[in-house]
Amino acid sequence: MTDSNAISVLIVDDDPWVTLALTQLLSAEEGISVAPPAFSGETAIDVYRAATPDVVLMDLSMPPGMTGVEATQQIRRFDPNARIVILTTTAPGPGLARAIHAGAMAVIDKTAPPRVVVEAVRAAAAFEEDPLLLRGLMAEIQLSGDLPPAHHTHLPQLTPTELDTLHLICAGNSYKEMSRELGVAVSTVKTHASHLREKLQAENFAGLILRALEYKFISL
Repeated sequence: MTDSNAISVLIVDDDPWVTLALTQLLSAEEGISVAPPAFSGETAIDVYRAATPDVVLMDLSMPPGMTGVEATQQIRRFDPNARIVILTTTAPGPGLARAIHAGAMAVIDKTAPPRVVVEAVRAAAAFEEDPLLLRGLMAEIQLSGDLPPAHHTHLPQLTPTELDTLHLICAGNSYKEMSRELGVAVSTVKTHASHLREKLQAENFAGLILRALEYKFISL
């Protein structure tokens, strides 16, 4: 019997071994149900429209058909609240920055420890963002060769504390770590992060890191 309150997950990857491994991992977790996987971006869109899963784990490259970037764009166009987590390899290809621009909220490596994958799914389902889950994102953007272009006009004005917070977020520090580093309460750190998203027009932390690179507030 399926738990109607379980987090529903759609895995999108053209590698059947990857989908099998992720399905077995997540299906063994209490409170998580896994839909039959989609092996292409085109199929992912159809499945999402029909089932609207809580979380999508999306591969970036699925030749020869639609890329994960295009699938993310179309799913988010259909449902602006879609929670999409990008799956990458140890050598991510181009498209990572575009997927984040399209609204992907997190990025995890396919070889990440099981705990990291499960935490990312649960956090995405709850609309909770922990910068710790994005610790390696800047390095992955660098490896992908998909560096965002620099913005030279209308540079947002950040306070010194906001800039410090931004650097700590980009480094993948947890809220507690940032709280200790800045000498403020966790709630204050979250307020700074909220202000940063507003000023940099970033929908989520992944987008915030991308904006920090685009505006050259931080460099690789």
